[in-house]
Amino acid sequence: MLVELITLIIFVIVLAKSAELVVDNAERLAIFFGISTLAIGMLLVAVSTSLPELAVSVASATAKQGAIAAGNVFGSNIANVLLILGLGASLYGFRVGRENLADLALVLLLTTVISVYILFHSEIAGQALGFYEGALLLVIFLWYANRLLSKKKLESMPRQHKMSRREGLVAFLSFGLGIIGVIISSHFVVDSAVALAEIAGLAKSFIGATLIAVGTSLPELSVDLQAIRKRQYGLALGDAIGSNMSNLTLVLGAAAAISPIVVQLNVFIAALLFAVVANMAFLYIAVVKGRFERKDGLVMLALYLLYLVVIFYLQFGEIRLAA
Repeated sequence: MLVELITLIIFVIVLAKSAELVVDNAERLAIFFGISTLAIGMLLVAVSTSLPELAVSVASATAKQGAIAAGNVFGSNIANVLLILGLGASLYGFRVGRENLADLALVLLLTTVISVYILFHSEIAGQALGFYEGALLLVIFLWYANRLLSKKKLESMPRQHKMSRREGLVAFLSFGLGIIGVIISSHFVVDSAVALAEIAGLAKSFIGATLIAVGTSLPELSVDLQAIRKRQYGLALGDAIGSNMSNLTLVLGAAAAISPIVVQLNVFIAALLFAVVANMAFLYIAVVKGRFERKDGLVMLALYLLYLVVIFYLQFGEIRLAA
């Protein structure tokens, strides 16, 4: 137990330092490419921190376990909004720049529409996605990436703020090193936490619904909390919301293209509904208030806790019926 505890502490520290490296160099890359930190967060950081979800989903689809891929995607999306941004708001509070609202609203609208489509398709056809829908999701991701990359660049900055190619390369390599550190340390943090939970005698179903469910969102959590702490709100919002877009299009699309996804409707639909509710709650606070206060963060965390309770109850019901 002592070894697992020491391992946990060490890799939590590594995770925090790696996340800080990602945030600092993402800001430099935004300056180098002349685009906003929101765009960097929505594409580069979001896709990078979604690599654990992509790995899990592709492996699940290859093993004909598409339901795991779908559950992983929507569980991660709910955690990105309610847990990560909720925790950030309750600890620090952060504002949403009006200049970012259009991009955020577009992505939230797209992810909501895709979720609702999958919801009704699941109810009617008994499966979430097939090959053609997976291919369409991948096309949507390519369109989304191209749109972000082709956005009008920021106004010319003073000469002293411009970066050379060498500085840009160093920032990119440092960013990549930070992402690798975040992903590897996240894996060790989750493994150590699960081992400690098992030693403490906690049920595996509880561990799965909490530690492992949060585990694939740990890269986003660590990066976004660092970004909010450093007042890089655009980067944090871009990563959290952009990760949802990447999960729904790139990750779920790749999984569906490999193997059709069949799900348990009552558990899956509950996750879909919570994903839509999370998007609507975020958009309402962002548009109406323009700032996430601590009380808003507490409400979002309460919604995430409710989600865990509902999913745990429905999963327990499935197991009981199967028995």
